[in-house]
Amino acid sequence: MNTAKQTQFNPARFQFGRAAAVLVCLTFCGVDAYAQPKLSPRAYRLADAAYASIANGNLPRAESYAERAWKVQPGSEQLGLLLLDVYVREGKTPEADALAEKLLQQFPDSPQVLAQNGFLAQRQQRSQMAFRYLSAALEKGTWTSEQQRTLRLAWADSALAAERPDEAEKALGPLTDESDVAVQLRLAQTRLIEGNRQAAVSAAQAALDHATTDADRSYAKAIIDQAHNAEAEEAQANARAHLQAAYDLLRERKDSQALEEFQAGFDAGAGNAGNYADAAYAAKRTFDNDRSVKLFEQSLDADDKEHEFDQQRRFGYKREVEQLEREWGFQLSLPYQTAAFGPEGTVDVLQPGFEAYWQPPKIGYRDGRILQFFVRGYGTAYDGSGNVTGAPTVQGSVGARYKPLPSQNLVVTGERLFKIGSLSTNDFLFRLGYSSEDGTDLRVTEPSWRSWQAYIEGAYFVNAGRYIIYTELRYGHTWRVSPVSEKLTVYPHIALAGDHDNKATDQTAIGIGPGVQFRFWFRESRYRAPASWADITVQYRVPLTSAARARGLVVRATLWF
Repeated sequence: MNTAKQTQFNPARFQFGRAAAVLVCLTFCGVDAYAQPKLSPRAYRLADAAYASIANGNLPRAESYAERAWKVQPGSEQLGLLLLDVYVREGKTPEADALAEKLLQQFPDSPQVLAQNGFLAQRQQRSQMAFRYLSAALEKGTWTSEQQRTLRLAWADSALAAERPDEAEKALGPLTDESDVAVQLRLAQTRLIEGNRQAAVSAAQAALDHATTDADRSYAKAIIDQAHNAEAEEAQANARAHLQAAYDLLRERKDSQALEEFQAGFDAGAGNAGNYADAAYAAKRTFDNDRSVKLFEQSLDADDKEHEFDQQRRFGYKREVEQLEREWGFQLSLPYQTAAFGPEGTVDVLQPGFEAYWQPPKIGYRDGRILQFFVRGYGTAYDGSGNVTGAPTVQGSVGARYKPLPSQNLVVTGERLFKIGSLSTNDFLFRLGYSSEDGTDLRVTEPSWRSWQAYIEGAYFVNAGRYIIYTELRYGHTWRVSPVSEKLTVYPHIALAGDHDNKATDQTAIGIGPGVQFRFWFRESRYRAPASWADITVQYRVPLTSAARARGLVVRATLWF
């Protein structure tokens, strides 16, 4: 019986929990991300937008910007590394692997690319490949002392995971005399694999003597304990094998099988915050929303101890949970517009509305594809022109809408208008809308950020033969009003709004002007980002056409629950 192999200890959290953070650090820390070849202006803007989206926790948008930047300048090593980082954050293992291999072919001697490939392989527990890339990166690169140390520790981790104590010895050679806890823990593990239990215990005891955290003390004690505990080590090795199998299956896009391997590894005691997040994304892609929610929650719980995620990344995972769990909601709106006399007469009207919707379990949210059924009601509460208001104007409708594309906000809506008030109507209404935006969600790590929204929708009333095209563009900057509340934001902006109504006297109306929006976010919990908000938007529009509705004051109060 191979006693040395039985008593091997591999602190999985310590080994793999650092990979994602180090992956970015070694690529961009101390390296000019915009060095030669110089980025084109368009590539620079797209890269800047990708970084902003990462900070915002909007990884699909960051992916879109990074991919477009890479297409603009595919010869840029830095842009390739940026896109690779986004794929890693999203848990898109097959895409990350493919891009990493492509970068390696383009830049075979780049120490940064070698390091990226090494850490990516380490994250997926392809340990032999990982230590080869990491050792090559160390040999070819000019690194700072701290970066060299990080690479050597990662090299040692991968070697130990591959049961190659000889490689771990090479990696740790220049660090052997250090009393540092991280070094001594790895030395202890190396000695244990080699079968030198006495030396392993000695190194572990040195680590224990210098440990300043509960985690380090726990690792050191575990090495000492497992020097005589073959059964526990076998279980740990089996758990690591399940996780490695899970990542192999992810590379083959077999998410369902990968989930089962992940779960087997977790049940056996392996797994860190990053592993749970990767599994959560796999569950999301298989439309297993309940399981995805549970795994995201476990990832956040694990990170409470590991502290590997920054606050915005945690917020991004909480937003995933909120979206996956949402099954119903309602919206109250109170829009008011007033304008001076024009060809269409005076516009001075208040038209409140209400909508309630249901998003069916299982089929309502499928990896960004959304199906909702809704009922709406609206009418005119006040009309300064003297037109009829109140109950006779109340219009009802019931319908469904569908968002078919995971990464694009294209929405198709069909609804039946039904008569409630005597002046309302029965009709069929079909709508097609598209929107794009950035900076509209809350950012928990930034005091202010750039924000913009673009929206266009076409609506067709079948019986009336009426079509309306509406569009609005807003551009501005959002501030958190921290002295009042961390959940209160103010968004001054410039708005360009317009519509075309084939039944109106003046068919086209376009206006432009300043606006400001105050928004308060609420219904946040430990695992969920704020699910609701209330806002007030005030705009004053200067007409670019003669239609009265294109000018004047526009005020809208909205409650989204």
